[in-house]
Amino acid sequence: MSETPLPSIADKFDTDSAEQLVALGYPVNSDALDELIFWSCFPNDPVCHVTHPYIQSLPNEALVAPLLDFLQYNLEVGQTELVVDAFWLFINPRGEAFRQQIKQATADEAIRALFDDPEYAPDPDDAAD
Repeated sequence: MSETPLPSIADKFDTDSAEQLVALGYPVNSDALDELIFWSCFPNDPVCHVTHPYIQSLPNEALVAPLLDFLQYNLEVGQTELVVDAFWLFINPRGEAFRQQIKQATADEAIRALFDDPEYAPDPDDAAD
């Protein structure tokens, strides 16, 4: 039995493909989580309004591996602004336990160092909320 390929989001206006990916649900769309995370980092894009709430709804366990892939890829290609976005949009809001879960899941020293860098630390004012 052949598997149907997952749709891919063509551009920031391709909300139909984004909605199709989201509708498949996890774990069916697990191979597309990297792409959904990427599009969720652009809050002004229409597709983000579909992808971001979905990514936020996933349990921590579903996001560890795709977020590590996302961080590693974007560090390698020099997209540090997307790395910062991933921390502020997905990692830090989930709390210190999630930060430690990701840090412990990687052997990549460059990624591990991010968790000790003040630029990527949660805002202490947010912890009081």
